[in-house]
Amino acid sequence: MPLRVAVIGAGAAGLCALRHLTARPNVFNALGFEQTSNVGGTWVYTEDTGIDRNGLPIHSSMYKNMTTNLPVEVMAFPDFPFNEDLPSFVKHTDVCQYLADYTDHFHLREHIRVGKTMYQLTALGVKEKQSCHIVLQGWYVSGKNRVLDRAVGKTWYLPESFIY
Repeated sequence: MPLRVAVIGAGAAGLCALRHLTARPNVFNALGFEQTSNVGGTWVYTEDTGIDRNGLPIHSSMYKNMTTNLPVEVMAFPDFPFNEDLPSFVKHTDVCQYLADYTDHFHLREHIRVGKTMYQLTALGVKEKQSCHIVLQGWYVSGKNRVLDRAVGKTWYLPESFIY
């Protein structure tokens, strides 16, 4: 039986994780959750500030005329290059389009639930203890009554993507 995995967030890291998890359906049953209405994460520009429709702070470091400070040759996923007609340093709209194209190319939309806020993940208990890690019985996703085997995500509070 495939492991049920939640991918929290449909920005670049979440899309990449989801792409590789869904490529192995015999091993993983992955589902992505994105609290906004679009894929793209921080690359989605909005003029909205303050609080979103769920009462949560709007996090955006994007500004209207932003151009990347990394070339697309460095930013691209290894298996999906940017459009070769673009300059090396692109606008945030180009990155957003790239992520949307990546999503469509790898058929990820069917695995992503937009407008879904993940309020809390709670570990269900220890299944076994091993020398370097703990194997949990699973995760309870607050507000969705879902039980999952693994959770993958990137948050504002952790420096790296994590998988538990």
